Amino acid sequence: MEEQVPNQRAPQVTFYTKAGCHLCDDTRELLDEIATLTEYDLTEIDIRRDMELFELYRYRIPIVMIDETIVAEGRIEYSDLANAFHV
Repeated sequence: MEEQVPNQRAPQVTFYTKAGCHLCDDTRELLDEIATLTEYDLTEIDIRRDMELFELYRYRIPIVMIDETIVAEGRIEYSDLANAFHV
């Protein structure tokens, strides 16, 4: 009897950003490129909407998390995301 592989769900990606952040804009473009290669669910969070997040991440954004794990932050290169998404 063959073992059934459960349906793999798309990774949950959280992108911490804020308006006027050029590194964030660049990273968003990279995420869009990755989306052409693999599926994921994206939640984009502006850190200015939550003072706790702002204090935590203001010097670190952009931050990309996959399933609750930070995989890249700051000056993010395409290769950083490609490795994290295994593409």
